[in-house]
Amino acid sequence: MIRFAILCLLAAGLSHAEDILGQGDFRYRVVPNWGREALAQVHVKNGHAVAFDAQGRLLFLTDDARNNVIILDAKTGALIKHWTARMPGAHGMSVVKEGGREVLFITDTQLHEVRKLTLDGEELAQYPWPQVAKLHASANEYRPSKTIHFPNGEFCVFDGYGKDYIFHYKGDGTLLRWWGGNLGEGEDQLKHWGPHGGALNVSDSAKKRIIIAMSDQQEIKRFTEDGHFIDKIAMPGGNPRDIVFWGEHVIVPHLGDQWPKDKNSPGFISIVDREYRIVSNIGAPGAVYEGGVLQVMKSDGRTFIHPHGVAVDAEGNLYVAQFASAAAPLLKLERVK
Repeated sequence: MIRFAILCLLAAGLSHAEDILGQGDFRYRVVPNWGREALAQVHVKNGHAVAFDAQGRLLFLTDDARNNVIILDAKTGALIKHWTARMPGAHGMSVVKEGGREVLFITDTQLHEVRKLTLDGEELAQYPWPQVAKLHASANEYRPSKTIHFPNGEFCVFDGYGKDYIFHYKGDGTLLRWWGGNLGEGEDQLKHWGPHGGALNVSDSAKKRIIIAMSDQQEIKRFTEDGHFIDKIAMPGGNPRDIVFWGEHVIVPHLGDQWPKDKNSPGFISIVDREYRIVSNIGAPGAVYEGGVLQVMKSDGRTFIHPHGVAVDAEGNLYVAQFASAAAPLLKLERVK
């Protein structure tokens, strides 16, 4: 507990604004006190996810059921509004364009379901545990962590805290297929704890790729859209929690550098190129490759506590949601040019 309190104090303000984080073309500084006044007005339990809507507003997801979604002005950190989806296990959030509007998909690990809502909090649909697949003995075994979305309205749900399956749905909620977990052979399977977050790469429409952040497995795995393994990228010393595409790069938040062996260990953020080679570590020393092999990474121990989700604005600034980080559940990092 003492160590955790120290980490909270570090992330709350001892990484000074003049401290330059990262390497090469991707360097940052923490914006001191950004959003602190706004967050003091609402209840925040754990920071889980952040995303931008089309208006440029920052949506911050928490698992405090009194106000799951907090909407902030990204530039000033001012509070715009907040609302509850009554979701005590809110975990993953996706902003999705659907026809002429944007909607939210939020996963809940305690309610064992996914909900679709408007940006104002009106519930549009619920997607309960996929009982028809006969992979779970009860809803309690299903604990969805993230959704990813296809251009045609189809989407996948990652059972990242349950049994590590990937469930692929039509836009109307009809279950199409499932894979991962203990299905298939070899690398087609997904170990526990594994598929925490991820993204869909549609840069080649004929070869869509599902990219999975395999958290405690310390790796990233790439699959075809129907669940066949392509390759994997080791992230030793990291704990990749999500995949965020940003131009020709990918942003990967790591919850901790020794997680789950040491759940107090602080995390960091990696920026990688499309070959998945790390070009900058934010809150950690630069990546070292020996003979093309990435060596074990380590947090600097003073910038972050537990980075869980990340969003990036048009100027390249980062917004970081942190788990189990009461002193700093949300941070803004300004890009240094």
